[in-house]
Amino acid sequence: MTHHDLQKKSVGSEKLFVILFCIYIVTWYLQLGSRVGVLGAIRFEFLLGTFLLLVGFFKVFTVDKPSPLRPIIVFYISVLAFYSVFSYDRSNSIDIFYNRVVKFSMMALFFAAFVRTEWALRMAVTAFLIAMAKLGQEGLFGWISGGLVWENQGVMRLHGSTMLYRHPNSLSGMGVGCLPFIYYLYPLVNKWQKLFLLFLLACCTVIIIFTASRTGYVATLLLGMYLSWDLIKKNKMKFFIFIAMVIPALVGFTPDQYKERFISIFTLEEAEGNSSGTRLEIIEDAFEIFLKKPWGVGVAAFPKVREDTFGRAQDTHNLYLELLTNLGVWGLLIFLYFIYKMMRLNKQVIKGLECDENMRFVVAISKAVVAFLLSRLFLGMFGMDTYEIYWWFALGLTLSSFSIYRNYIKSNNRKFLTAH
Repeated sequence: MTHHDLQKKSVGSEKLFVILFCIYIVTWYLQLGSRVGVLGAIRFEFLLGTFLLLVGFFKVFTVDKPSPLRPIIVFYISVLAFYSVFSYDRSNSIDIFYNRVVKFSMMALFFAAFVRTEWALRMAVTAFLIAMAKLGQEGLFGWISGGLVWENQGVMRLHGSTMLYRHPNSLSGMGVGCLPFIYYLYPLVNKWQKLFLLFLLACCTVIIIFTASRTGYVATLLLGMYLSWDLIKKNKMKFFIFIAMVIPALVGFTPDQYKERFISIFTLEEAEGNSSGTRLEIIEDAFEIFLKKPWGVGVAAFPKVREDTFGRAQDTHNLYLELLTNLGVWGLLIFLYFIYKMMRLNKQVIKGLECDENMRFVVAISKAVVAFLLSRLFLGMFGMDTYEIYWWFALGLTLSSFSIYRNYIKSNNRKFLTAH
């Protein structure tokens, strides 16, 4: 076999792994194992994930230059492992560490191992957006038919079609998380792809409004401010036209009960129940537990500690309190440093590639990842997301974009540009 034949075979196998990874993305997000009986019976997701894991480990740990994020990734996972073993609720902590931290981090590993070219990145992002569009379509149809809408806290709230996004807050977070990708990819794609993104945007809009999630409302507002600032820098006239068209349309489209739900963020007056009062009680309990155990109680151990201390078992409903109570001050700082390093690496990619028109897609993804991370931090003000997949998905995209950037620099004999 000639050298050319070996190269073709290598490229073919690389593309095969990318396609398999794309199948894994769709399978995981849509939970196809629970939808399609035969896939669940043969444990398709597990088998595919195990195969990709074995190949991925070999590929990642035999590369010449590791990612600059590797030290903080290893350190962060080690901290989580330590707080799982030395936890107030050890069995639950170890279960969370294995089923969430270890399994979810595989998503980042797969990105690092298999998504190293712009084509591969396009394929992976497309697979993700297709999965989001399917979930969005089910949410849209569930809202139209009423099949996924039922009363909660005095408001008719839209729920997700899968257990992953069953809770309105989780479904709303899914919708918010799609917005950065829609915003940054829309200018780059053809008309059919634009229609696809507009459909996804319509689904996300319905989801964000009709889940009646105040978490989603706040995150959308803050994310909108961030994206608006980006739009103002590009074109002030487009920004003002956009605001003049969108805000009146949203206000007119939104029924009164959801407007009242939004207003209750500021008034704390609710149609039914006292979730605001309950959250304030949780905050008080969380700070008291933190002061008693400032070193942290362990991974996902707060509900057990709270129940034993106050007779109340609800979790923190806040990312930062979850980190503070579970991992202590140092755990919170390590997590925030982990996020900061991801953002910084994406900004380095943006700075290094934005001068090349051929690399606009990679730049757009890096910008979307920064906004996505911000959206998750905003959602974290009212949600417990420490052990969810969002951070690992963002890490995976970051590692892939940086790998493409590093290869670009190497092939063009350029120097790395450092983000400030």
